[in-house]
Amino acid sequence: MKDPFADARENVIQLICGSCRKLKLSVTEDEVEKSLEYPKEQFGDLASAISFELAKREKKSPRSIAESIRGSIKPSGLVEKVEVAGGGYLNFYFNFGRFAELTIEAVEDSKNYGEVDLGEGKKALVEFPSVNPNKPWHIGHLRNALLGDSISRILEFAGYKVERENYIDDLGLQVAQSMWGYMKLSNKINGKVDHWIGKQYVEVARRAGEKGVDEEVRNIMKKLEEGDNEVSKLGRELGEKCVKAQYETAFKLNIYQDVLIWESNIVQTKMLESAIDMLLKKGAAVKESEGANAGCIVAKLEGIKEFADMESPDKILVRSNGTATYTGKDIAFQLWKFGILPNRFMFSIFMKQPNGKSLFTTNKRGKRMKFGNADLVVNVIGVEQKYPQKVLISLLRSMGYEKEAGNSVHLSYEHAWLPDEKFSGREGTWIGYTADELIEKAVDYTKGEIKNRFREMGEEEKEAIAHAVGVGGIRFDFLKTTPEKKIIFRWEDALNFEGDSAPYIQYSHARAARIIEKSPGKCKGVDYSILNSPDEKRLVKLVAKFPSVVRSSAKDCRPHYIADYLIDLATAFSKFYTTSPVLTAPEKERKARLALVRCTKRVLKNGLELLGIEAPERM
Repeated sequence: MKDPFADARENVIQLICGSCRKLKLSVTEDEVEKSLEYPKEQFGDLASAISFELAKREKKSPRSIAESIRGSIKPSGLVEKVEVAGGGYLNFYFNFGRFAELTIEAVEDSKNYGEVDLGEGKKALVEFPSVNPNKPWHIGHLRNALLGDSISRILEFAGYKVERENYIDDLGLQVAQSMWGYMKLSNKINGKVDHWIGKQYVEVARRAGEKGVDEEVRNIMKKLEEGDNEVSKLGRELGEKCVKAQYETAFKLNIYQDVLIWESNIVQTKMLESAIDMLLKKGAAVKESEGANAGCIVAKLEGIKEFADMESPDKILVRSNGTATYTGKDIAFQLWKFGILPNRFMFSIFMKQPNGKSLFTTNKRGKRMKFGNADLVVNVIGVEQKYPQKVLISLLRSMGYEKEAGNSVHLSYEHAWLPDEKFSGREGTWIGYTADELIEKAVDYTKGEIKNRFREMGEEEKEAIAHAVGVGGIRFDFLKTTPEKKIIFRWEDALNFEGDSAPYIQYSHARAARIIEKSPGKCKGVDYSILNSPDEKRLVKLVAKFPSVVRSSAKDCRPHYIADYLIDLATAFSKFYTTSPVLTAPEKERKARLALVRCTKRVLKNGLELLGIEAPERM
């Protein structure tokens, strides 16, 4: 797992620390590491602001300290020159021929260049998208699914063993209402199951409040929770049909998972009771005997720093009638994810996926399997669940599970919609805007673009590229924005071949492939010092940064770091391609530039794969 910039950073850290020792300036390697930054091109390849921190301790000007450090540094390794700039920055200039050689060899030595060892083989569990089994995915669900899938890919690339998990709430009110519709209105499924049942749910929701309907729905809900009856069996059967239809959508988007956890099976294993008993024994929750919450089991959060701004932070986990709240169920599930609660689930194969892997499901009859028991848990859940997710983490800490609390990540995201369109399952505003329809429209749009641009292609190749580009456009447009910001999906942005989009990056990859296709095989005796123009240097440095970007993206659970990086890389490659001819260049330049093209192509491909996007060889 080679990381060229990590090697360069370590080189600079040792030079600074060595100089400080000579000058009797007290500084740690960690402090120097944190002081490093990537400067503008005219100010070198790496810069350090350590002099500003040292100036506070030494009561001297940052510039004078920087001058002293520079004066006692003897450039070595990758560092060729050190200069002082501004009020006291130390700017380091690389021996760029050596740095380019180190970078290109690192890429050419590994198809998986960019992999890092952040996870060190530990297990990460990522829960997504957890859509109720009574509707199709609409544009509002896509953000969850795409964030979950991408962060799973990134964590895997960063050295984690990743378990992709889908939680299925088959006991909630929405499912009971859909069951009422199936039993009272129509049981003749027409078309794709999730679309059919979703439309019927809209009709049932309109009838809520009609005489007898709500009572009948509550009775169905009770039967579902009790289990082992005809209604619960029918509910599971219908739920499984809906989930299988939802996966047809997932597979179109290159999304695959490992296991389904059904809420009905959580109830069956008595997991909730075990969790509540543990919370009470450890003092993280109490059973109230008086007041508004009398008879309820409550998480006591008053006095905890994270909830100081709330007037009534305490959270009910179990109501006085014995039914659990969502948060009560969630803490039980979180304890299971970390292996704190024993694994009582049985598992069986739910389906074989197009990628060749089995998708497993909890089941009454099955076998024990090693799901759960993770080191890191990432819950991909909307921003509206910020408070309940904070409660989960706080309860883990109150129970003494500090490490697990620190390894609980709420990957929170804002909503997504089309211009002037918001989405509600109950009101049916998603109809006409499902993920299936979005994919179909994207592929059709891309077919038109490809037909106009690439007339020499065969129909089969056009079809494959249209799907890769259409789906890639959707995925990238959802992933390029920080999760905390709302998304308004616009076709003209997502499928723009010349903007900050997947087609733009995919086209850069295809252009690199075309250059390589027209060139002879790998060259020997390459002189990398030839790569000394600004555009060549910029491209080399971006290629070298890829492992660092992967590490940061995995650490922060932010796929948009990868998206931003790929836009920068594709833009730098476009400038390089314009100013630095490859195939027509003299032999020395051609060899070095061709090696850089090969490396850029590999990094573009690896980066796109982390976002779940295909990298066509031709476009």
